[in-house]
Amino acid sequence: MLASVGISSASGAVPSDTPVAPLQPQKDVATESDDDSNLQTVDDLVRKRARTNSHDIIVSYPSSGIEYVDYTMQQLDVFAYRAAIHYQQFIPTRSSSEEKPTVVALLGPSNFEYLVTMLALTKLGHTILFLSTRLSQAAIESLMSVTGTKYLLADSRYLEVASESTQGDLSHIQIHRIASKGVFDFPVEVHADTRLDSALDHNVEANNYIYIIHSSGSTGLPKPIYQQQKAALSNYAVSMEMKAFITLPLYHNHGICNLYRAIYAKKAIHMYSADLPLTQQHLTAVMQQHKFEIFYGVPYALKLLSETERGIELLRQLKVVMYGGSPCPDELGDLLVGKGINLIGHYGATEVGQLMTSFRPPGDMAWNYVRENDRVSPFLKWVPRGPKLFECCVVDGWPSKVASNQPDGSYSTKDLFEPHPKIPRAWKYIARMDDTIVLVNGEKTNPVQMEGRIRSNNAVAEAVIFGTGRPYLGVLIIPSESTAGKSNEEIVELLWPTIDSSGPAEAYARISKNMIRILPRNVDYPRTDKGSFIRQAFYKQFASDIEAAYDAADTCQGGSLKALTVQEIRQYLRETLLKSLVRASNVADDADFFSLGLDSLQAIQLRSEILKTVDTRGQKLGQNVVFDYPSIAKLSNYLFKLATGSEDVKTRCVEDEMTEMIAKYGEFSPRPSRLPSSVVVTGTTGSLGAHVAARVASDPTVSRVYCLVRAKDQTDALRRVHDSLQNRRVYETLPPGAQHKIIPLISDFSNAHLGLSQSVYSEVTSSLRSVIHCAWAVNFNLTVSSFERDCIAGVKNLLDLCLAAEGPVPASFDYCSSVSSVARAPSPVPERIPDLEWAQGMGYAQSKSVSEYLCHLAAKKTGMRVRVLRVGQIVADTRTGIWNPTEAITMMMQSALTIGALPKLQETPSWLPVDTVAQAIKEIALSDTGSIFANVTNHRLFRWTEDLLPMLRNAGLEFDEVEPKEWVHRLRGSEPDPEKNPPIKLVDFFASKYDKDQINPSRTYVTETARSLSPALENAPVLNQELVDKFVQHFLATAWKRDN
Repeated sequence: MLASVGISSASGAVPSDTPVAPLQPQKDVATESDDDSNLQTVDDLVRKRARTNSHDIIVSYPSSGIEYVDYTMQQLDVFAYRAAIHYQQFIPTRSSSEEKPTVVALLGPSNFEYLVTMLALTKLGHTILFLSTRLSQAAIESLMSVTGTKYLLADSRYLEVASESTQGDLSHIQIHRIASKGVFDFPVEVHADTRLDSALDHNVEANNYIYIIHSSGSTGLPKPIYQQQKAALSNYAVSMEMKAFITLPLYHNHGICNLYRAIYAKKAIHMYSADLPLTQQHLTAVMQQHKFEIFYGVPYALKLLSETERGIELLRQLKVVMYGGSPCPDELGDLLVGKGINLIGHYGATEVGQLMTSFRPPGDMAWNYVRENDRVSPFLKWVPRGPKLFECCVVDGWPSKVASNQPDGSYSTKDLFEPHPKIPRAWKYIARMDDTIVLVNGEKTNPVQMEGRIRSNNAVAEAVIFGTGRPYLGVLIIPSESTAGKSNEEIVELLWPTIDSSGPAEAYARISKNMIRILPRNVDYPRTDKGSFIRQAFYKQFASDIEAAYDAADTCQGGSLKALTVQEIRQYLRETLLKSLVRASNVADDADFFSLGLDSLQAIQLRSEILKTVDTRGQKLGQNVVFDYPSIAKLSNYLFKLATGSEDVKTRCVEDEMTEMIAKYGEFSPRPSRLPSSVVVTGTTGSLGAHVAARVASDPTVSRVYCLVRAKDQTDALRRVHDSLQNRRVYETLPPGAQHKIIPLISDFSNAHLGLSQSVYSEVTSSLRSVIHCAWAVNFNLTVSSFERDCIAGVKNLLDLCLAAEGPVPASFDYCSSVSSVARAPSPVPERIPDLEWAQGMGYAQSKSVSEYLCHLAAKKTGMRVRVLRVGQIVADTRTGIWNPTEAITMMMQSALTIGALPKLQETPSWLPVDTVAQAIKEIALSDTGSIFANVTNHRLFRWTEDLLPMLRNAGLEFDEVEPKEWVHRLRGSEPDPEKNPPIKLVDFFASKYDKDQINPSRTYVTETARSLSPALENAPVLNQELVDKFVQHFLATAWKRDN
């Protein structure tokens, strides 16, 4: 039997959330002293407050939206007790303090269930490892491995991540679901004793670790930071003692501390809903409904509130507005303080707790200078790091310090501050000391250790590694006096063994010989008073040398280059590839590199190896050479022609290659002569495919929807399709019974039978009505030949599947092509078979064009119905606003946040919401129409500058409107780290379109055929404010959240 999505279940989940037995009454508790000095554990604090302030409201959390529910201290304690009893069923409690605490990881959104679970685990004496929901799988695995995690409690939304993170060496970790409210949230009937760790010695427990927080991981994998019970209590004792509103998550130290400070001070705290995006509307509504004294949040929340007079007024009504998590921009802080808001910054770290705040006397406007007080000053050490720059270090003895990284036991924060020119002991945060280099592909490396090793060679006076925003690293060397009389080439040879052995294991972080640049001896360069170079200033001074190094690297040069024959080049390439492709035992001459698993990074490395070995007579080797010639045969021929000086170094024209593929796959066997009711849909792990599958499954005339997907096994296939439908929020829209129609199948499009067993293939063809082909590899760097194996051959194999259908006629084939296949066609683009030269000049578009021809030939030679549906720009769905954030258009819009500007394009786009496109495809696919070519684009256009830009501004984005060339210039000069500034990844693509005086006008399309067959297309709406609001809010809550 083939499993369907509708009956899938989460692996590792507890079968049921059964409420635990009620508490037993205890004797009346005598009046307790307010003295908290005898508290030894966090649970001591919680239980004491539950006894002495049992009916005081302490935490408020929304039941939904912003509908808050108040919880008393007693409820919180009892709920935690009930959850603890639940967890005791599968996480054993220690019998004594001689046993080491069990590490239990916690992964989920910062909601009320998360809070109760956190308190429950402290009752059981376990150590909690908090895992941010934004961590990568590698980071989660590393943290659990290093900390010796035994159990992982995960929210149901993160069970798949949990499962994938506990494979191999971590397979011993047991996964359980975080307890739902049904376990603990019911009335408290009696006053009771909730202590569960009576067998433990609290004198010992005070020194045990209660929590493990993790670092940000900005310079590598995140590191665990351990917090003792007694250090945590010391930290929580320092409080503002005000009723609070907090927008910070509980898996970060700032959020944890503010929660427990509220408990310690017996002051209520409202937590922002983990299920709501952080928006001005929600923040304002909460603050209007409830009266707070202090606000805790990130600067982005303050920015949202500052955008309206009402938001400003709400902030002004508070006694304190405290920000943390990141520095507050001076402009924003000055605005708030100028409006009479008591803005307070605080500085601290997970390793040392809170150190300083910017509390100040009336009239003092220096809100962005944190102040030492008499309590903390003896434990701070300010280490000079440059002109007016000091690093903050915390010495031993500070009660909240839980880590050391210096020989004397102090903790070096690597945070740089500038002292106030007049106010003593006042410091302004400037920057991190981290020197991380981010390559163009997003790989990160810290060069400091490598520079130190190089500098240890007595021939080196200074070594500075560069490479930010570039494909690979290089190094600038200032030689020492001992190299006097030696040429630059001799110095390189002298240093090469040191440089070659100094790099880390990762290939991307190593330096090739041709990227060593020798500077003059005794050259003057920027450095601190202690003699250390100042990195950014160094890069700026020697920018021309860095540029020259990359220019030279594009040209083969050096004494070690070899003049090789074609056969020798092929053998060299094969040997080099086999070192990179560890799973390949051999590489055929015509095998496509990327079908073999070569990735972008390995392509860059292969080019670098070629530059160091193959003599091409000084001709430049383009950055994309491996993408352009993606097989041993093609690349060796190209390199040989360069080396021999042939005028024609290009391979045969791409149209010839496209024609050959059409001929290769254009033969179809006649099909042999039950009414069909099942449909095959590909690409269901993508947005369009997921929407199409849901629409088709909802049709009462369809009995089954087979979803062909790549997967490790059937369980993986089931999970991938289910998650895709859930992530697009279309699974919830399926009518009763439709979920069970969806049947994922493991597939390989390059295989003649699509990777299906004979029995499954026969089952699919037995009632096949239509194949809707949405899947395609999206990589604009590849040439057309790299799409042959999986995509073009896949079209042929799917057409053959239609011909094998056992109904009275072949199944119809509905091929979702792309308007890129007709990007060079005359406008308006007709609805007919394209000319090959109409395809856009990239392999993706050309492969789509080849496949359109195959569809035409299949219809012509077999009589089967083939519909080529040329899809234009797909945007967010109209119901939820969900949209892929990595598309060119969405990245362009994201630049409103990352660089504060959008281009004034003179374009008239024809966007279609993804649910409209899916409905159109379904209407055409299930119709009786014959073979057609149809342009699935919106015939109702809008204007980019006059219509879209005002809508984006109305949706809450702030940006300058600039000319396209100026926008490209700003983007090119912006933050080079693609993690912080995703649009930078497409700067060259944007430049090719907009960094010129003459920009091509928008293309228009004939749509009569498509609209005549699809009411959804005929009635498709033009872009409106409602849709823009939805997708902007979706992005601000998800992919754009870090930019806010």
